[in-house]
Amino acid sequence: MSGINQIKGVESSCVRVQAGVKLADLHDYLAKQDLEVSFSPEIGDATVGSLVVCTSKDSSIDGPGYLSALVTDVTYVDEDGCLVSLSLAKDPSALLAFTCSYGMMGIVVEAVLEVRRRIAITTSGYAFMTRSGEDAAAHLAQAQQQHDALFAILVPGKQHLYVEARDKASKSAARLARSAALSAVRTLGVNGFVKAFMQRTKYNCFLRGTPMGKKMAKLLAKDNPPTTHYRRAFVNRYPAVEPGSRRLDFSFVEFDLPQLQSVVAECWERHFEFKQRTGWAPSGYGVYFVPRGWTQQRALQQHVSGAKALAKPCGNFSGPPGVSFMLDPITGDCDDPRWLQFNLEYSAWAVSRGATPSLSQSKGLLPGQAGLPQQLTRSRFLTPHYAQFVE
Repeated sequence: MSGINQIKGVESSCVRVQAGVKLADLHDYLAKQDLEVSFSPEIGDATVGSLVVCTSKDSSIDGPGYLSALVTDVTYVDEDGCLVSLSLAKDPSALLAFTCSYGMMGIVVEAVLEVRRRIAITTSGYAFMTRSGEDAAAHLAQAQQQHDALFAILVPGKQHLYVEARDKASKSAARLARSAALSAVRTLGVNGFVKAFMQRTKYNCFLRGTPMGKKMAKLLAKDNPPTTHYRRAFVNRYPAVEPGSRRLDFSFVEFDLPQLQSVVAECWERHFEFKQRTGWAPSGYGVYFVPRGWTQQRALQQHVSGAKALAKPCGNFSGPPGVSFMLDPITGDCDDPRWLQFNLEYSAWAVSRGATPSLSQSKGLLPGQAGLPQQLTRSRFLTPHYAQFVE
């Protein structure tokens, strides 16, 4: 994508970018103008073009937790080699359908995304020692109700739950963050806890796919000062993977929030059953909470005709307005054959519980467990992987 990796500039409340732009680079560019996109997932090396048409997730504050909801315009190359442009204002149904296509309708060339003035966010880290899935689910439910957004890592094997609570910063903290120009300095009040939280935890749990050690859990269990920063602080760049090295892998599943208690409890039990049966289990499970229905809400605010019908026609976050949660198994042992075996069983269980998997991020999916509408595919672009799910 090196030939189409330019950020063309900010236009009113939007930014126009080419498909090959990496999300981390976009955040850096916007920060210089005191702007941001509300979406900032952990892995900043993902390109805008891929995120326009594939599944993405982030526990965002005052904004959608998936990048496709920020798209107002897109230009792509169709199967005939022609440039096609779609606009949310003029072609809302066609644009929303295209964002569900996993790239099987054409090749993204350029997109226009909504931006906003940067919002300072205060994060606090906690670790709960959990004895059961019901216990972990209760902590998650309480934290989800008490905070603007949160991310969590459930580690049944260590019997603890790590929670990163995210809230809008107070006015005084926000003023400090703005005056500090945090485009270069990622956190305020950097201390031992913050360094451990921002570096050790994310490195171990994401890049290496390994859980936190007991010392880290004990540190987080103590009274820790919160830290205030901008969303760019959530986005990391990772080094290239070396042959034979540990690397992150995960599998995406989307559940509806009312299922939180029962799903987490069942997941906990399944984790230990699989470990006892095979001698192996994932390092942990990443938990995200993502509101649905942002496109509808935005259209209603702008008094767009037929706004209530403006929703993703299929795939992730296509349900009615509400909140979804993800419970994604994580590992750094992705070459272990038991990882594939686990995902075959996990995906089948998740689908049986009504979960919506992702054709681009769910592992172990079988035909019939997820679908891709035929009208969202073109023979020139349809790959063998996606072809098995066409319906």
